[in-house]
Amino acid sequence: MLDDAVVTYQCQVELGGLRVETLKSVSAVTVDQEYIDVVSMAPSGKIQWDYVQGLPGWKNVTLTRSADKSEEFTQWIQEARDPAATGKERDLVLVFVNARNEPVKKMSFARVHPVSWSGPGVTAGESGVGEETLELRYLDVDTKFL
Repeated sequence: MLDDAVVTYQCQVELGGLRVETLKSVSAVTVDQEYIDVVSMAPSGKIQWDYVQGLPGWKNVTLTRSADKSEEFTQWIQEARDPAATGKERDLVLVFVNARNEPVKKMSFARVHPVSWSGPGVTAGESGVGEETLELRYLDVDTKFL
């Protein structure tokens, strides 16, 4: 039987098996596959059209977060901005949790590295926690419902 109550979900960042930060929003997650056209000649002399799967390409995901930033996650972002840094890429897991903080879905991103960051804005006369936006680039994503 379905529950008629409104269910609130959150998305959290998981690093090294630990959930380290709650995100305000996640957007622009896409999965697509490149296909390459192949033209060949059949033994009968007829042209045949087919396709093969190409390599997956890099994709971007946008994360919005507020002031409850994880020190470990922030440090990785800062270190990855250094052109001399090695090992900038890492795997990242986003965990979607229900109102009881129980995981319901995980999205695992492979070979993630930050490509842009925009800091929080400030508006005179308004109070509130600033939000920053982080765009991450990844090679592949895998989704698993729990």
